[in-house]
Amino acid sequence: MAARADFPTRTTLRELTPQARLLPYELGEPTLTALYDSGPLTGPHGMRVQANMVTTLDGAVTGAHGSSREISSPADMRVFSVLRALADAVVVGAGTARAEGYTRLAAKRAHLAQRRRRGQADVPALVLITASGNIDTDRLDAAGNSDVIVHTSCADEATLDRLRGYFGDGNVVTHADDVTPAAVLADLRARGMRRVLCEGGPALLGTWLQAGVIDELCLTVSPLITGTGPGLVSGPTFDPPLRARPLSQLTDGSATIHRLQLDSP
Repeated sequence: MAARADFPTRTTLRELTPQARLLPYELGEPTLTALYDSGPLTGPHGMRVQANMVTTLDGAVTGAHGSSREISSPADMRVFSVLRALADAVVVGAGTARAEGYTRLAAKRAHLAQRRRRGQADVPALVLITASGNIDTDRLDAAGNSDVIVHTSCADEATLDRLRGYFGDGNVVTHADDVTPAAVLADLRARGMRRVLCEGGPALLGTWLQAGVIDELCLTVSPLITGTGPGLVSGPTFDPPLRARPLSQLTDGSATIHRLQLDSP
């Protein structure tokens, strides 16, 4: 979903819940930041994990050409930018990173003072989850300057040596079996990171929802119908379904932006 950052963000939002008010664009977004940073940092893993996704009315997370940018909007981008500005780490599946053209993350001047007051690094770390070790390092280096941390179950030593040579030994974490959410969060917590943002895609989100580690789902519903594309979650079946409690709801008169607290499966 990195491509969504191409959108302008200076649009006025209306908060519907928990209170009715207008939220015009502000430099540094202090009001939106306070809203999205209001959840406790004391989840089951001693941190807060938020997931951010955008879907169409028919549930697709990409447009016809496979990008979330096709279904995003300026309103969505305001929240997207605030969530990244709050995060210590942005977690994404390597397949989604390739499809969306992710690069290293970049520091945003408008949010620097707030990050420093919270004791955070100037830019979040980008955390890539990959089974194969297939990471487009050329694309990653096209922009940004963030650290990249790789969690992988790849056992091919040549691939691992290449990744370690590129990202550093300490930033390539290997797993004997599947990369579990608990293991990723334990590693990030050991690095002093407490605010984690999961940006999907659907398979990664499904795994993290199934593990019960997502505290808040931040979901933009765009007023579009594509008739194609992957859905919000792929992989697990939740029986009974997961339940969510609304924490806030915003709109720009078009898209609707939900922040939901999730029950554990």
